[in-house]
Amino acid sequence: ELHASFKLGAGGEYLGLVQPDGQTVAHHFVMKYPKQRDDVSYGMPAGWKPSTASSASVLAGQVYFLRPTPGAPNGETLAGKVAKLAFNQPHGFYEEPFELSITSQTPGAQIRYTTDGSVPAEGSGQVLNGALTVGKTTVIRAAAFKPGYKPTKVVTQTYLFLKDVVRQSPEGLPPPGFHYEWGANRVDYGMDQRVVNDERYRDKIFKGLRVIPSYSLVMDLEDLFGEDGIYANAKEDGRDWERACSLELIQGDEQEGFQVNCGIRIRGGFSRMTSNAKHAFRFFFRGEYGPAKLKYPVFGKTAASEFDNLDLRTFSNYSWSLSNDPRCTFMRDQFNRDLQLAMGQSTARGYFCHLYINGQYWGLFNTCERPEASFGGSYFKGRADDFDVIKIGRGRGNGQGNTQYGLFATDGNLDAWERLWKICKSGVETHAAYQKILGNHPDGTRNPDYEVLLDPDNLIDYMLVIFYGGNLDAPITSFGSNRSANNWYGIRNRNGEEGFRYYVWDAEHTFLKINEDRTGPYPAGDEYTRSNPQWIWQQCLHNAEFRQRVADRVHKHFNYGGVLTPESVASLLNKRVAKLHLAVIGESARWGNPHSTNWAPPSRAGSGNRPRTLDDDWQPEVDRWFNEYIPERSRVVVDQLWKHGLIPDLESARLAKRGGVIEQGFKLEMSAAQGEVYYTLDGSDPRLIGGEISPVAEKYSHPVRLDKTRVVKVRVLFGDEWSAIDELPFEVKGKQVTKNLKK
Repeated sequence: ELHASFKLGAGGEYLGLVQPDGQTVAHHFVMKYPKQRDDVSYGMPAGWKPSTASSASVLAGQVYFLRPTPGAPNGETLAGKVAKLAFNQPHGFYEEPFELSITSQTPGAQIRYTTDGSVPAEGSGQVLNGALTVGKTTVIRAAAFKPGYKPTKVVTQTYLFLKDVVRQSPEGLPPPGFHYEWGANRVDYGMDQRVVNDERYRDKIFKGLRVIPSYSLVMDLEDLFGEDGIYANAKEDGRDWERACSLELIQGDEQEGFQVNCGIRIRGGFSRMTSNAKHAFRFFFRGEYGPAKLKYPVFGKTAASEFDNLDLRTFSNYSWSLSNDPRCTFMRDQFNRDLQLAMGQSTARGYFCHLYINGQYWGLFNTCERPEASFGGSYFKGRADDFDVIKIGRGRGNGQGNTQYGLFATDGNLDAWERLWKICKSGVETHAAYQKILGNHPDGTRNPDYEVLLDPDNLIDYMLVIFYGGNLDAPITSFGSNRSANNWYGIRNRNGEEGFRYYVWDAEHTFLKINEDRTGPYPAGDEYTRSNPQWIWQQCLHNAEFRQRVADRVHKHFNYGGVLTPESVASLLNKRVAKLHLAVIGESARWGNPHSTNWAPPSRAGSGNRPRTLDDDWQPEVDRWFNEYIPERSRVVVDQLWKHGLIPDLESARLAKRGGVIEQGFKLEMSAAQGEVYYTLDGSDPRLIGGEISPVAEKYSHPVRLDKTRVVKVRVLFGDEWSAIDELPFEVKGKQVTKNLKK
């Protein structure tokens, strides 16, 4: 095995090769070796012999190699590497023609380029002779070559002229270079001119195409739509069905995006069907294509900034492109994840974007993080390989073909998950059993001999999002008589100090019926192969401490401006609507009438089926959310939970002020409709595990003076029944905030 116990500086330093006697120098760089380059091997050519001449001539004998050959004679040599390409105009949106110059600082280098998505090579592509005039939507792929030198990486830049984007393939015919057929897949091209020319949209469509980020996918179209193309064979998966491509992020404003060479596959489950013309994509960042990781704050400065892969999700259920469904909002899945994040839980962040394929507008998509091992390494303590990631996936379970869904680990293993399931299967009614899966002694203090398997607050908040949305397909699917699991992720660090965290995923079957009840209980999970977070929830409901914590989280999120109150949900939804509103126009033109837009007659102009539009279809469904679902849904869910005995009959404390900024010396008044009020000022719970009064809790008898910033926790006790807890952070003006939210 070849190895070195030292590192070399990329900028150059002294390096010598010494004989086994430890004294005789066989070869050395008298001053230092020259600056080294990423992924380029450097050394002596085969047959080279050291010279007694000057150090300059010795250095002159060194060469770069076309490829590394560890353990074998050095191979084909290179005189150097062609200097990288420089474009005088960056990718982006343009309104007027411009002159595009592409240059390399290497004398004598020849630049070749393509405009059809194919990769330029030494013997293919057009030779660049001077500047190019770019006056319409154009994708440029370029590389520079010189005999004896390593060529540059292929650089791709997309130039979008929206005035011709909105006129693309008005009759639904394939653009130049695109295929008439996509294997067995249904075909759809172009922009519906009934939308583009509609007086309501003919001006707004341009703003709508720039109001959210755009991604540009550029690649050889044979790799997409050809006989072995991934789009034409959308049901296929795995590395054999991964192809090389370029991906660009075009922000549409002054923000800098990126261009990266990477791999691409079709992603998803149901959306892969051949009757769906609009497929989803997953991009893989590997050294064989370009950088091994994408380093860019895709989801903002507060989120992860390094990625192994990236998803562009399409919309299948309740969509225009697949089912021509008037209930389409595009927001169901993303908004459920927005709710989970707003509740203080980790979630897969995402946003809406437009996609172009070789310059052709492909519609509205949703990009989001994937809750997998690298995600865990970005957001939690530990490295990526420390995490178990559990999900339900296609091609797993009973082995009866790739349409079957089953439990598996995308990263790590299922061992800890199986241990959690077995303990819950045995029953967690007792304090000892329940506290064990929290890693605690029966009194709730940490037991280092026990691993932490459950994060109760995370599980509860996850399930509250499921219930609020009326989720029909996660984590237990109603489409299998509630006997199967679907669409859930769980992540846990194997260090044993943190329980599983659950992630809302693929939440399309939500926000439908106001009175939908998904609280169960359901049988899915009685068998290990169908285990899921909701079954864990159902087992934990047999424990009094867990039920008390459910009451606490429900009180927090469904009252006093909590995340799941009508006002808060509406406010959060408004933020999504504001960003998405005008962007919908482009999707309407591209996919608003998919079943009459194939290249074959009838043409769009002659179709009697009107396209789905922003005002006639999208806005009415969004209005239904605002005016019907959201005003009533919180009350409905609380009633459902109350019927399960999860909401205490005892009313919580009445408080004159529920946290916020106060003057020093503010006196907090409390009262109870029934029972006695107990409070703490150190952030601890007035109630102990098991139901006793905490020794640090005070019984309220008079207004409580607050002289410094602190968290006040309050409960009401009547007999042996406790109310839900109130957690009130008070900040004294001019005093530093101290967060102390002990559970």
